[in-house]
Amino acid sequence: RWRSRRRCRAAAADTGENVARRVVAGASALYALAALALAHVQNIGLLSVAMLATGVAWISILSALQVAAQMTLPAWVRARGLAAFVVVFMGGMALGSILWGQVATRIGIPAALTTAALGMVVAIGLTWRFKLGHHEVLDFTPTLDWAAPVVAEVPEPDSGPVMVTIEYRVQATKRTEFVSEMQAVREMRRRNGAYFWELFHDSADPSRYIECFMDESWLEHLRQHERASVADAAIRQRAKQYMVEGESTKSQHWLADREP
Repeated sequence: RWRSRRRCRAAAADTGENVARRVVAGASALYALAALALAHVQNIGLLSVAMLATGVAWISILSALQVAAQMTLPAWVRARGLAAFVVVFMGGMALGSILWGQVATRIGIPAALTTAALGMVVAIGLTWRFKLGHHEVLDFTPTLDWAAPVVAEVPEPDSGPVMVTIEYRVQATKRTEFVSEMQAVREMRRRNGAYFWELFHDSADPSRYIECFMDESWLEHLRQHERASVADAAIRQRAKQYMVEGESTKSQHWLADREP
């Protein structure tokens, strides 16, 4: 049943991705046609239709890209990601206005609009191979499988930095696969806020590995626990499959002491 749901989600995401890509391409083509009409048509009625078409195309592109960003970003960073998207989108329009204003001053408005229209058509072909959204379906649903830290005294929120060590006992014949899989764990830790990450092995016992990562403060580390998703849990589980049977990971949390 779980595999069936995952296949359904993947199929839905792939369909949505294709629709979004076609909407962006179609709206770009419509915008290009409207720009050509504005450059060469003299009839006021047709020009009114062309202006309406530019508005429809602009809104369609904005909506398609914004929805793709919203569906791709995890919940904990979605607001900031969408804010960055709006800044880039609107900022690009402002800078583009300055650029094309200078171009129109030098070569004339009809020539500038024609050049812009041709550029949009070329851009459709150049960007068609790029996908909107994830190349794979990731489940960003929060998960509670990451146990809360064990503490003797509750630290202050700004205590830190915090160093977390996690011990793994790995099968002797699976060390290469384990190290390779841990690179995905590294990316996950850094993505969730860790500013340092490294994997060490014991020189006296090569099957014993220590994952070490650091967060800026105790509060930031607790937020990492809140950000943990089902997709993150799957990444950790893929690494754990190479552990010695019957062994489990052992975690420790270390707080930096500051001068009193």
